[in-house]
Amino acid sequence: MKKKLLFLVMCLSMMLLAWGCGKKNGADDLSPTAEATGTPAPTSAPGATDTTGGTDQAAVEAPVKEAYEVGDYITLGEYKGLPLTYTKLEVTDADVDAAIKSNLEGNATQEEVTDRAVQKGDTVNIDYEGLKDGVAFEGGTAQGYDLEIGSGSFIPGFEDGLIGAKVGDKVSIDLTFPADYSSADLAGQAVVFNVTVNSIKVSVVPELTEDYVKNNTDYDSIAAYKEGTKADLVKANDETMRNEKIKNLITTIVDSSKISSYPQSVVDYYAFEMESYYSQYASMYGYALKDFLAANNMTEDSFAKEKQSYAEDRTAQELVLNAVIKTENMQLSDDEYKAGVAKYIEQYGYASEEEFFQNATEAQVRESLIWEKAVDFILSQAKEA
Repeated sequence: MKKKLLFLVMCLSMMLLAWGCGKKNGADDLSPTAEATGTPAPTSAPGATDTTGGTDQAAVEAPVKEAYEVGDYITLGEYKGLPLTYTKLEVTDADVDAAIKSNLEGNATQEEVTDRAVQKGDTVNIDYEGLKDGVAFEGGTAQGYDLEIGSGSFIPGFEDGLIGAKVGDKVSIDLTFPADYSSADLAGQAVVFNVTVNSIKVSVVPELTEDYVKNNTDYDSIAAYKEGTKADLVKANDETMRNEKIKNLITTIVDSSKISSYPQSVVDYYAFEMESYYSQYASMYGYALKDFLAANNMTEDSFAKEKQSYAEDRTAQELVLNAVIKTENMQLSDDEYKAGVAKYIEQYGYASEEEFFQNATEAQVRESLIWEKAVDFILSQAKEA
């Protein structure tokens, strides 16, 4: 997925793209709800079984950004000597401890439990069948499904109904689907789930010991591990602060510039970019875009408005950067281009330049690199507030 989306990632996570595909009007709030991941059956949620509908972005060729004269669209505002505004971040001992705790939890193992009943936090393997008026309904049946009790993956009451059950128990759970459930056939309807508990497992988090560090990290002691973790957090904070500086600087320049209109092909390009992002994100959960939007309480019309707003915001950013590039007569040297290609190959995990250029074009890479150069220039001209 990462390599196939190389250029999208390059666009969504680079300099000015501290805005990413986030939207000031809320498009970045789209995320899978409990229904989107499946309720009660994550792999086949009622109301979301059609994974082929909607726009198939993979089968649609991306619009081409046509060449344009930047001066026809923008009068560039002030871009030198701007104040650097950002939230200063520091790494505390508590931050280090929290990061290490998270790493330990990430290396937790599952151990089977046979001498007690299900408790909150356990992972249970279950078979279940959902019945409405005595008839099994679509998407409500599964075998050998692992469910973490308390995760909120299933509709309210399902997970709590398993607490106290033991391995081998058969439990009947009477539930009512939420009134706003995405499937009209099930919304507000009373159902019964017949569940068999196959096994119970508990997560065991390893202790932080010298042996653990030596066997599971690149460090040879707890002290070195903590220092390395702190260094990683400092680096992450530096990147976060840099991105915030860039976002605020670009926003200031956009606001002070006069944009008379937008090149339509560029707007179309970024609208396609956003729809592609969410289409592929939805497909990761087995959803068509239209069903994914519905599961997140968003209509296709409201998404279209968000997409248009996003595309215009991104186009404004592009116009600003290209105006700076033109004003400063910036060029990308052959050495800068070669170094940039090497950086991207390493950054995105490609084995070779040949493989890299199966997923990106020279024009895309050159555009990204010259934009980086413009952003670096704007940063270098800014002043601490």
